[in-house]
Amino acid sequence: MNEMILTLNLKEGLFTLDENTLNALGRPRQVQLLINVKKEMLVLRACGTKDSQAIVLPTENVISTDISGRSLLRKIRSHMKWDDDISRKCTGHYFPMHKAVSFNLSEARKTDIL
Repeated sequence: MNEMILTLNLKEGLFTLDENTLNALGRPRQVQLLINVKKEMLVLRACGTKDSQAIVLPTENVISTDISGRSLLRKIRSHMKWDDDISRKCTGHYFPMHKAVSFNLSEARKTDIL
């Protein structure tokens, strides 16, 4: 499986899912964005409309998509003690049994976004 990347755009308050992450999840119509602050993990899980806090994704075949999450990103930034608003990228790990991709926030690396 190809590398799955989640970008945390702290300036714009956006999570960007790349094509490999979308493909791994089976290009779902909805996802849940789950966070475990103690383990510093963020998880994207394919879900249905009846699931709590389902986020609707585009139906067209896109190469990436953005999810708005300004307040969640502020909490992540504070918890991770990031003292800047430079965007970060995380590499994901796919868990097929759960239809989920997890991202270790402690391994996030700074990146430039134009």
